[in-house]
Amino acid sequence: MTAAPTHLQHVPYSAFDAMPVGVCVIRDLRFVYLNDSLVTFLGRSREALVGQPFVSALEEDSAAELAGRHARRMRGEHVPTTYEATVRTAAGDRRTEMTVIPSGQDWVVMVRDATSRSLRRGVLHRLAELGAGLPSLRTEGEVLRRVFSGLEEVGLGFAWLSVEGAGVRLGQTFVPPGMVLPEARALSGRWVRDVVGQWTPLLQRVWREGGAYSAELPQEASHFLDGALADEVRVGLQRAGQPHVIAVRIDVEGQPRAMLALGADWLREEELPSVRLFGAQVSAALDAALTISRLSAQNTALAALNRLASEAASAPHPRAFFGPGTAEIVDLLGCDAVALLLPVESAHELEMAYARGLEDGSEEHFAHLWQAGGLCAQAQREGTPLERDARSCHPLLREELERQGFHTVVVVPLRVRSRGVGTLTVLFRERRPLTPLERETLQAMGSHFAAAIESHRLLHELRGRAEDLALLHEVAKALAATLELDKLLATGVTSLSRIVDTPDAYALLPDASGEWLHVRSATGGHPELLGTSMPLLPAYTSLAAMAFHSREAVLVEDAEADLRVNPELRRAAGARAYLVLPLVVHERPVGVLIAVETRWARRFTPSEVERASAIANQLALAREGARLVEDLKASYVELARTQAQLVRRERLAALGELSAVVAHEVRNPLGAIFNSVASIRRIIGPDSPALPLVDIVGEEADRLNRIVADLLTFARPPAPHPYAVPLSPLVEDAVRGALAEAAGKVRVELDLSDDVPAVTVDERMMRQAFLNLAINAVQAMPQGGMLRASVRHQPGEPEVEVRFADSGPGISPEVRARIFEPFFTTKAKGTGLGLAVVKRIIESHQGRVSLESQPGLGTTFRLYLPLDAAAAQAALLEGT
Repeated sequence: MTAAPTHLQHVPYSAFDAMPVGVCVIRDLRFVYLNDSLVTFLGRSREALVGQPFVSALEEDSAAELAGRHARRMRGEHVPTTYEATVRTAAGDRRTEMTVIPSGQDWVVMVRDATSRSLRRGVLHRLAELGAGLPSLRTEGEVLRRVFSGLEEVGLGFAWLSVEGAGVRLGQTFVPPGMVLPEARALSGRWVRDVVGQWTPLLQRVWREGGAYSAELPQEASHFLDGALADEVRVGLQRAGQPHVIAVRIDVEGQPRAMLALGADWLREEELPSVRLFGAQVSAALDAALTISRLSAQNTALAALNRLASEAASAPHPRAFFGPGTAEIVDLLGCDAVALLLPVESAHELEMAYARGLEDGSEEHFAHLWQAGGLCAQAQREGTPLERDARSCHPLLREELERQGFHTVVVVPLRVRSRGVGTLTVLFRERRPLTPLERETLQAMGSHFAAAIESHRLLHELRGRAEDLALLHEVAKALAATLELDKLLATGVTSLSRIVDTPDAYALLPDASGEWLHVRSATGGHPELLGTSMPLLPAYTSLAAMAFHSREAVLVEDAEADLRVNPELRRAAGARAYLVLPLVVHERPVGVLIAVETRWARRFTPSEVERASAIANQLALAREGARLVEDLKASYVELARTQAQLVRRERLAALGELSAVVAHEVRNPLGAIFNSVASIRRIIGPDSPALPLVDIVGEEADRLNRIVADLLTFARPPAPHPYAVPLSPLVEDAVRGALAEAAGKVRVELDLSDDVPAVTVDERMMRQAFLNLAINAVQAMPQGGMLRASVRHQPGEPEVEVRFADSGPGISPEVRARIFEPFFTTKAKGTGLGLAVVKRIIESHQGRVSLESQPGLGTTFRLYLPLDAAAAQAALLEGT
């Protein structure tokens, strides 16, 4: 603007009428002239102003300042001729620039409107003050809220823009009412558009150069937006006075972060440096706030981790730690739900070990959905937190997440030494990404959870091993305490059931043929299977046969789906899973142990198999020890029997030699006695009174001869000459012969079956044995009684039973113990060889003798004679 002259001489006042600048002439401090421009500016009529004091048009402070200046000028002091003052107009106070020029006795005052310049200067000053106060704020949110509220207070329109994809997102926005027409008031005020627009030429320059100015805000806004809204905004801004815009780039940590656009009709390109400075202040404040926030977040995260570590260390078990641990995660991240999924032992499943924020009753369903979705497995493979939008999850999982209102999913793998021990899932109802610090902290928190779970697992495993060792020790003591096979097997199946926690367990041993396995011991809910047999050949006929022949453990996780399982045996045992272990000694299978899970399908873990195998090994060794002891006992028995036989043979040999001498020495005199007795009978005749004495001598000599004969028979038994002989006639003849010696009346009851097969025996020796037993029975009933004799054969049995029973006084236990000893007798005239001869004859035919007798209840002798092979086979076929 051209400077005004310092004085005017002889200028007609009408020359000021056409000037666009307000001009007035003051004389004696009163208006004497006002041109049209000043009258219009003041908004009052010329008539109302002419003659009025000049200060009446000024604000009080400006009037006082003007009066002081005039007084100083009148005193001859140097006073600036141009200064600012506030003028009262019909539209309100306006800031003006006044230039005072003396003209004779008058003063010519040129008045220019300086409101915009003053406003500009004030806004820029307040903008500088706003920027200077930002560094005191501590968070990014506080900085942005102060920036937005401060811009709104100074009346500047603004928009916060950030890059998103290929476009620009319009965020927080403020449009002063003066920037739009009354009919477009809906566009004014504070609002968050949260829409993505296009890059405009201005925004491109700002992003590239850091700041730019444009006098075409309506066109820029129209280019940014699309559709009817773009046209409405453009028209509204154009009709409101074509406001200008300055935009600057906001950099954080040396990288472009966003753009701040300021709009006003007074903005000019010369304000760009000031706005750039403000943008730099905002950037610096955000930098500082971000650093403070990061440090604060790190401190908060470290404090949370410290509390988490303390909780983990003091928790008696992991489940006591899950609640406080998840509470720390919720407080730190502001998440809406947390779920902890752990693998189920002996199964390929996940269980919801703990949940916070989920709907009640949905935990188990959620666990199945997580497993089906595969996010847990993927997170375990990658080893880092997995962040997903709910919309990208498996359809079933996505449906449940959306039903409960969750939109962001974070899956944290819980790992110990590269081994997964579980999964921590964090859910947000808002769509929000995690910051690097949050991801790092969440992974560290997951490490505390993993350590707590692993510590508990190790402690549980240690306790389990201690319990297993104690149980194995108990089993070893129990197995060492007995050598009875049934007790050993009962201890084995009970211990197996306890150590692997199964309801049922069985022990199976092979029979003598090696073709069948028999259930010899059982514990649990199916005792009726005791005694059940199953074939050993071929090896694939049963799980037990497989384990027996392969000498390796056989595991069945699901008995209903495994084709190796016999369906009938599975139903009989109610089995859902099997653990079959061979009993092996020196690479030789001696039996099978079976643990049966009847509750659910189950995978036996290696540690369970190891513990069960220890039980099987102990039982196998104990079984072998029992067998060796049994063999040793049998050897001792056989040795004792052989020794007894040798002693008896030696005794019999000595007795035979003695008997031969006795027979030779006795029978020669007996021959002379018999001859003498016969001669005496002829000499004395039948009527001699001495005949009874001669008969007594003859009878005693005959008795002595029989004793010698029995002695020879016992000492030197003849070799049997067996052939097939029916036994019934021999028994009948023996009974008939014995009755001849009965002192009293003896009744006889015979049970002689016709279908009894013939037995291969020596007829003469068997006749003697039967006769001795019949005579022994008759002699036991001197007053008479009942003699029962029978010959029987049970179908299918390989032997024939012969029975002699009397109704005599019976035999005491002391006598029964020695009844078959040679020369032991309770009869006055007995030799004590009759029953000994019977026992020897029966045993020489591979038979056996049993005695049943009670005092006062009579006596029964039973003889069991075996059939030959052909007869036994025929009897077996008959029985089947």
